[in-house]
Amino acid sequence: MDGYPGGLLQVGTNGMDERLVEEFIERWARSGGAERANYQLFLAELCQVLDVPRPEPTVEDDSQNAYVFERNVQFDNLDGTYSTCRIDLYKRGCFVLESKQGVQQQETAPVLSAKQQQRRAKRKRGHGTRGTATWDDAMFRARGQAEQYARALPTDEGRPPFLI
Repeated sequence: MDGYPGGLLQVGTNGMDERLVEEFIERWARSGGAERANYQLFLAELCQVLDVPRPEPTVEDDSQNAYVFERNVQFDNLDGTYSTCRIDLYKRGCFVLESKQGVQQQETAPVLSAKQQQRRAKRKRGHGTRGTATWDDAMFRARGQAEQYARALPTDEGRPPFLI
């Protein structure tokens, strides 16, 4: 399997390389609060580390989108119209993945000046700080969102057994 541009991550044909797994974890531990900017790259790199195929490019005909990012699903509205939403990552017969990104809790709360507190308040937090009630609520809502997406898939595709 080819490595990433720049050779950041490569997985050998003998399975996962623990060093590469550690590099992946270290690389992504610094990310936070920018789900839309990060999730596709994160998941593509995770596929590389796990030595599994990456998702395919999306095509116009959704019936052909068996393993893609941003799989369209339609919801009927009460007024007869419909709304289109997108599954973050979908693999037919396998899973619906709804990504959420938060930030780590600060281990120690340093004493900050008022200006530093304002800067910290403006940092991206995504869906919240991991380990808090806000984060737990975001994860609960994400599960519900993934369940709705799975139910909205065409019946001839079946329901994926896993919600991630």
